Amino acid sequence: MWLFFVALNAWAADIEFGVGEGNAVLVKATGEAVYVPACRGVSWSRFNGETGAYEPTNADGCGPLSSAIRVGSEGLEFKVDVPLPPVPAVGFHVLRPTLVYGLKCTEETPFPLANCERVETVDGPQVLVRGRGTAEVLKPAKTE
Repeated sequence: MWLFFVALNAWAADIEFGVGEGNAVLVKATGEAVYVPACRGVSWSRFNGETGAYEPTNADGCGPLSSAIRVGSEGLEFKVDVPLPPVPAVGFHVLRPTLVYGLKCTEETPFPLANCERVETVDGPQVLVRGRGTAEVLKPAKTE
């Protein structure tokens, strides 16, 4: 496991991923603070065992533009916030976060307007989710 995090940090020297509470990842800036879009700064892909590939999940739409989220060395947690299908027979979903972040952005400004010096993406470690994310439980339809 340690080797995996070393390789991951070699890809993105600005970002470090850690284990969060429950269904979450902890994202820390390893140097200067980074900025993440307030909406969909972290997206989640679900591993499809049939195709052997990660596939994007459906996420809720975004509201009005909000200021970018500043992530420093203390880190921030990003929880799984997408609906997932029923849990497969193995008992869990395998998800992978993808983080979009900017460097040297204007503070307290929506991400698209923050004039970031550089914008990057990085894939995080796999997360096992034993539930349906934010999906609501479906109740059986009444039969007449």
